[in-house]
Amino acid sequence: MNRLCFGTYAKVLQGVMQEPNDNQAIADILLGLLTDNEQVIPKVVSQLFNFKQEVPKAIIAEASSPRVVQGAYKYFNEKIAAFLNPHNKDELLPLMTQLIKDESTITDEKKNALLCKSRESSLGEFLADTFLYAIYRPNKLPTDDAGMEISELVPVLDNIAKLQDLLSSIPRPVALVMPEELEADELTYVTELLEAYADAEKIADLPKESLDKYPKYKNDFSRRRKDYYAAETIRRASRDIFGDIDPDQFIILKDETYDGIIDVHSQDFPHGVARLNAVMSQAAVIRVNKCMLSRIPDWIGASEKKGVCHILVNDRRIKGWVSDE
Repeated sequence: MNRLCFGTYAKVLQGVMQEPNDNQAIADILLGLLTDNEQVIPKVVSQLFNFKQEVPKAIIAEASSPRVVQGAYKYFNEKIAAFLNPHNKDELLPLMTQLIKDESTITDEKKNALLCKSRESSLGEFLADTFLYAIYRPNKLPTDDAGMEISELVPVLDNIAKLQDLLSSIPRPVALVMPEELEADELTYVTELLEAYADAEKIADLPKESLDKYPKYKNDFSRRRKDYYAAETIRRASRDIFGDIDPDQFIILKDETYDGIIDVHSQDFPHGVARLNAVMSQAAVIRVNKCMLSRIPDWIGASEKKGVCHILVNDRRIKGWVSDE
């Protein structure tokens, strides 16, 4: 069972905040709303984070003051929501909502009141409401038994931060050099690209050797190959770093990409290039949060996700760009 209190709330937030995100920094930014940005002494911070003391009464009293209540949403949006780590901030809502749902001493009515704002569009408000409620709740462990329950959560929260530190230490892989001549493993997706160009021009075929006659397609072709090699760089680096662990992180990346673009791919388009462009635009903005590779800084960007689409064509999960109807 999890418990919602200052300590557990702070540890969840700590795992997704940009640096500095040590105990003191997190306590200062959270309690700054209530203490008018006066630093809380380190000893108190340590006691709060380790569930060894209650939140000071003066701080609890300030939580209901008009100044705090009226300024909480603005404060959390500007001071906290805006400084979440972009590589793992999507973990925040699931962790915080689960903390609320698992708390058996909160009424269903109060849970619903807190959870109704648990979405990205109202993240600051959700964090503010949950924090101001957590301030009032017991922070000190009442018994050894309760301590065992909380102690099960603390290592998990600490490990989230440690995992992100580990992932952040992984350097971006050296990019594969795109060869001038096509490699054998490019033939499938390249064939589909050329068919898309021919479809747009309403001609039977457009061989690679004829691209010089079509500058816009020649440039497009070069960009698509660069995207493919960007994705292939990640595929090989993933294998080198993660080895043969199950689940394969690059397979997860492919699955996430497929799920994110297939609805666009299935729509009607006047020709293959239109479908290609629409899918690539979609691929550039989709989230692939289930894949651990997305949490490594500078690994997965728009080019890599677009390149994965070409790998999906190679795999025949996407049947090219020209409609067969």
